[in-house]
Amino acid sequence: MPVDTDASAPGTPCWADVLVDDLERGQRFYGGLFGWVFEPVPGDAGPYVTATLGGHAVAGLSQKDPSRGRTVSTWTTYLATTDAEKTARAARAAGGTFYVDPRAVLELAEVALGADSAGAVYGLWKGISHRGASLVGEPGSVCWSETLTRDYPASLAFYRDVFGWQLEEVGDRTYQYSLATLAEADEGDDDKGDDTGAPGSTVTLDAGEPAHATGEPAYVAGVGSIPAATPADVPSHWMTYIGVTDCDEAAARVEQLGGTVVVAPADAARGRVALVAGPEGETFSLLQVATVERGVDALGG
Repeated sequence: MPVDTDASAPGTPCWADVLVDDLERGQRFYGGLFGWVFEPVPGDAGPYVTATLGGHAVAGLSQKDPSRGRTVSTWTTYLATTDAEKTARAARAAGGTFYVDPRAVLELAEVALGADSAGAVYGLWKGISHRGASLVGEPGSVCWSETLTRDYPASLAFYRDVFGWQLEEVGDRTYQYSLATLAEADEGDDDKGDDTGAPGSTVTLDAGEPAHATGEPAYVAGVGSIPAATPADVPSHWMTYIGVTDCDEAAARVEQLGGTVVVAPADAARGRVALVAGPEGETFSLLQVATVERGVDALGG
């Protein structure tokens, strides 16, 4: 079971949370779907709960603040950093924007919320006492993260320049897709990660070893072009994949719990995938992890 209590390497997706109107309904849905147990975050960080599985932090649920006006219920991916202010400056220089500048949330983490140069919303996460997910790549935990973009070249340049991603093109003429690994850190540069098995970057191999332990590339995320058939009102965005043991059963459970199956389960190269939405329309993906060998290979990208 990929469990990691160390800080995530900079540039790694290290945490994900979902913003909802009704926190109690969200807990019933996600608890019923994944078996999550919820722990309230004290103080002025909430209403916010940490979802745990077997005692390990896997994700967060946050209730909207009505004073901020109408917002969309959505999942957010956070990328690890050791210096949120420095990374935010680099992101702005690369064409990104920020809606929430870096700020400390109690003694848990320093976070920021913004959009990349193609408009995909993401967060920065500098862990303090809360370093991010401590369980990944298993049923009930995040097993992959990717950004799907309306401007593929711009997205590649942004994540390469800001987070030091090394990108390997694996798509074809009909679908552009790149896999990201972390560049070796330059001396004195804390914001470009090394190729380590941090939370969010490891998945289970058939032999039970993380990808980086076998000499295989440790892919941390993906960048894909939004397919031409996608409705025009779908913007650039990040997608969170959560592992399940049986994609078809999990998709049926989504509907039983009040969610929606947006794209029915289908076989990809090395796994079965479904696009679903929670009760408030927040989309995420289910990925059957029993056949995952490494990162995006299971997505057929």
